[in-house]
Amino acid sequence: MKPRIVTATPTAWSPSGCAVAFSDRGRPLDIWSGIVGESCRVKVTHQGMNRAMGYFLEPTGKPHRHRRKGDGPTFHISGSSPLMHLTEKGQHQAKLMMIREALATGGFESFTPDSMIASPDGEFGYRHVVKLVYGRSERGSLRLGAYARGTNRIVTISDSMVVTPVLRECIAGVAQRIIGADIWPYDPDTGRGLLRHVVMRQSRSTGHVLVTLVATRSDNRLREVAEMIQFELASVVGVQLHMNEQPGNAIFGRDEEGEIKTRSLVGKPRIEDKIGNHLLGIGGGDFFQVNPGVANLICTELLAEFASERERPVLDLYCGVGAFTMSLAEQHGWALGVEVVQGAITRARESARKNHVSASFVAGAVADVLPTALERVAGKAPLLVLNPSRKGLEPEVGRRVLACEPLRIAYVSCNPKALARDLVEICARGWRIDSIRAFDMLPQTAHVELLAMLSPIRSPEPSGRAPRRKVVRGS
Repeated sequence: MKPRIVTATPTAWSPSGCAVAFSDRGRPLDIWSGIVGESCRVKVTHQGMNRAMGYFLEPTGKPHRHRRKGDGPTFHISGSSPLMHLTEKGQHQAKLMMIREALATGGFESFTPDSMIASPDGEFGYRHVVKLVYGRSERGSLRLGAYARGTNRIVTISDSMVVTPVLRECIAGVAQRIIGADIWPYDPDTGRGLLRHVVMRQSRSTGHVLVTLVATRSDNRLREVAEMIQFELASVVGVQLHMNEQPGNAIFGRDEEGEIKTRSLVGKPRIEDKIGNHLLGIGGGDFFQVNPGVANLICTELLAEFASERERPVLDLYCGVGAFTMSLAEQHGWALGVEVVQGAITRARESARKNHVSASFVAGAVADVLPTALERVAGKAPLLVLNPSRKGLEPEVGRRVLACEPLRIAYVSCNPKALARDLVEICARGWRIDSIRAFDMLPQTAHVELLAMLSPIRSPEPSGRAPRRKVVRGS
């Protein structure tokens, strides 16, 4: 369609961070860089059957009090920081509006937090993970970066303001060496080519960086590039290879057992980062929060919420590498973590031994291993931590976890709408919401992290204490 200019006043926020205005017929217009309540001129670039899209040109009157210039040349191009045109206060107000709307889908809008808990590392330079795509520019030159907003065009992001300074240097350095080696990129249309993605993770505690090359197969050229990357970039302590031949745009592929496997090309196979007082081993395919500073705040909140029940065991579902499990086990004497990724469980067990923490871990899909896990805490009125992916709880998990009659539940969610859906189910089974707190996990974006604390309307009667063990046994 031919772009056209319209005047609009947004009244809502989309989950992706666009301001939304509505036509007389109720059709939404997503406005990139718009602000709710600010009348503006908009260039409409796409008109669909049910929704239009465009971007902010200029205000029709006085600019919004929270408007600022988006920092960095990739603000408009990559689309990875849709709220960068807002001050921190403006971003928090926008996110609280999004949270309220999401919670309202379950009738919980009255529990919307009054404020956001800010990132301790500030608005910029907080992101400790980058996931890059490797391909060609429109002119055919090799490029490592991210897809431009709404396109398959790759743009460089080594100047991204939200990434740590160390990772910005690594992005530029790794790109230079991969492109210099003339590594062929994977072509999703033909299925040919070698390198697909590059994932980099920096430890907030040590500053060390682990690089993971995602390729269709093993190749000597990748090892040669890996050696250059580690030996010439001081912060890189290891380079891993993950092979993914599967079609589609998923970065990591899983084997028949659901495992994300990597192998060392050079250097260390993992890095260590700290949550609470415990160092955690993290591999190339493991899930770990991109903003460890906020994860540390959430862990502190969990410990404070559960502090009065130190004699109760803790069941930590979707535990990853044990980021929360370690601190909870230390406070409560024992904790059981459940995670689908076998490699993450292996590293969690190693971390428990190194930290001298009494914790057990079970590998497997939560829905599959939950009956066994619940048997280990049956009758003990455990404390329950839920930290699922964006899709929220699987239906059977939401029903089964209440069967062990937990004393309290802490639900950590990165998707307010999924949280609201799950809270409907939990509250319908005799539970109440004590509080919901909001953390600014990813400043400049629409993403938030919520911590919902829940209690049963009728408190369970515990029949036993938490098992206390001095020796950690993998299980």
